[in-house]
Amino acid sequence: MRPKDLKSEYSWQTRRPYVKDGILFVPKHYFEHETFVMPKLSEIFSNHNPIHIEYCSGNGDWIIEKAKANPEINFIAVEMLFERVRKIYAKRENQGIKNLLIVCGEAQPFTKYYLEPNSTESVYVNFPDPWPKARHAKHRLIQASFLKELLRVMKQGGSFYFTTDDDTYAHSVAQLLSKQQEFASDYPSPFFRTDIENYGYSFFKELWINKGKTIKYLKFLVR
Repeated sequence: MRPKDLKSEYSWQTRRPYVKDGILFVPKHYFEHETFVMPKLSEIFSNHNPIHIEYCSGNGDWIIEKAKANPEINFIAVEMLFERVRKIYAKRENQGIKNLLIVCGEAQPFTKYYLEPNSTESVYVNFPDPWPKARHAKHRLIQASFLKELLRVMKQGGSFYFTTDDDTYAHSVAQLLSKQQEFASDYPSPFFRTDIENYGYSFFKELWINKGKTIKYLKFLVR
């Protein structure tokens, strides 16, 4: 199985959501999400195991490792770039991993329209684009509107992890979450650590460490 073996089945004119081969396709610039009947996650996975979601899955190294090591957990990889989705798909198929749903789409609409309330045990956001310029900060994934949707789909006591090499983004997210009464930091102020044992490997983690950057890990619990 090679990444290019995965084909997209719609053009710009015929774009639509669909589930096939363990992938949920959520097209960009699509505005009829509520008309799509999303199968229950228990039907997709054929079990009621806990759900863990990784956003910004990249090439899939982190979530492939986690899914393979934890077959009792159902994982969802969310990645908006089709070329990266292809790589995740090839790795999943070649390693025979059965507990991983791949989402080709943007985080916000997927979370808002395709996830059931109180369905998710843990959420991981690994190395999202930091949009470092101040005028671009509005494009960051972690905004109040996205956190609102996460609170809808996460279970009480669930864990939210955020990982970045960008100092400004780390402090911004820490302050945003610490001000929301629905979240409680698992770490004391300044609400992050620079290492978590066995957190897992990823391409971007290796890249930024090799460039001399310090990785920051945040963990907040849903009250």
